[in-house]
Amino acid sequence: MKTYLLSLLLISLLCFISCDFGLTGDEDEDLTELEKLPPLTTTGENTFGCLVNGEVFLVENTSKLSAIYQGGFVQLGAEFNDSDLTKSIRIILDDPLAEQKKYLLGESDTYRTRFRTRSDSPICYYEYNDTFDGYVTISNINRTAFILSGTFEFSTVTDRCDTVNITEGRFDVQYIP
Repeated sequence: MKTYLLSLLLISLLCFISCDFGLTGDEDEDLTELEKLPPLTTTGENTFGCLVNGEVFLVENTSKLSAIYQGGFVQLGAEFNDSDLTKSIRIILDDPLAEQKKYLLGESDTYRTRFRTRSDSPICYYEYNDTFDGYVTISNINRTAFILSGTFEFSTVTDRCDTVNITEGRFDVQYIP
């Protein structure tokens, strides 16, 4: 009887060990760049992400994310750093802000964006007036809980660097009033 129980236990253990639970640690490798972006939320999750020329730009450290809504405008900024590359995005929108309104970029100084990238070379600064197309849409402004959520996309170009296309942008941040 003991041999039977021991054999049953050993077979059960071998079956358990051989099972594939999908816990390989490579789950992100199976995701598309779009699937790596944070979900569209409106609850102040302090998320920010977009695709930069099709590659994911995701802020995972909230110390690299800022949102300030003072003096008649909102300023939203995000930065991504790894060992040899830094990218940053800055969005500025003047009041009055409204939910579900599409703020067109590149038409005036009222709504503007900036993109910067630094690596070994070249260093590319795309200033506010380099944005030639795009929009920001505010999906949620909670002036009591200080939450700002929305989507964005824009294109920018300089003489020294290639055109950059920012797509599928989304943010859900708690702002400083």
